[in-house]
Amino acid sequence: MRLKYYLRGIGVGVIFATLLLSISFYFGRDNLHKKDLSDEEIIARAQELGMVMPEDSEDSNDTEDDKEDTKEKDKEGDAEEQAPIEEEPTDESEKTDEEITGEVSEVLESKEASEMKEDTDESTVTYVPFSVHGGESSDTVAYNLYKNGLVDSSDKFNKYMNSLGVDDRIQSGTFYVKQGSSYDDLIALLVNKDTRTTTPPQ
Repeated sequence: MRLKYYLRGIGVGVIFATLLLSISFYFGRDNLHKKDLSDEEIIARAQELGMVMPEDSEDSNDTEDDKEDTKEKDKEGDAEEQAPIEEEPTDESEKTDEEITGEVSEVLESKEASEMKEDTDESTVTYVPFSVHGGESSDTVAYNLYKNGLVDSSDKFNKYMNSLGVDDRIQSGTFYVKQGSSYDDLIALLVNKDTRTTTPPQ
């Protein structure tokens, strides 16, 4: 008995659902068969909704072209202002003997001036006489070098000699030391007598 009611209820539900689907399909088919909107209809609909339309594409293209032309003209004008005036190259064969002689003399004068400058630089080099007496310790030698202005620090120079192990190999004698010599040059003079200049440099 109950099964009959259940089946009857299912049948009624199926019929009701079919009616609903048919009604919705009938009223919605107009939307399915709508034609595509044309450009004018789309623009009109957009204006109704309050959208701002851009200017005509042709007008905008013309405006952009005008701007580009103006920029190119400005660039050409700047290039003409900045371009240096080129001088016509002179042919070497057209130069007179006097001009060639003048150029040669200028080159020789500049060369002589540079040589004189080099000689002047060499003449400014000073040599300081320095003596190492027998039995002097490396501390004393370093202090005497500092006192004569040949090293910037006696302690630093003495430690450098100790680190190289040459503090007990210092040779006695009198010799000339070039002002501004490096620590290595000074150590070479102190240890090796053959590298010393014992006569006043010219």
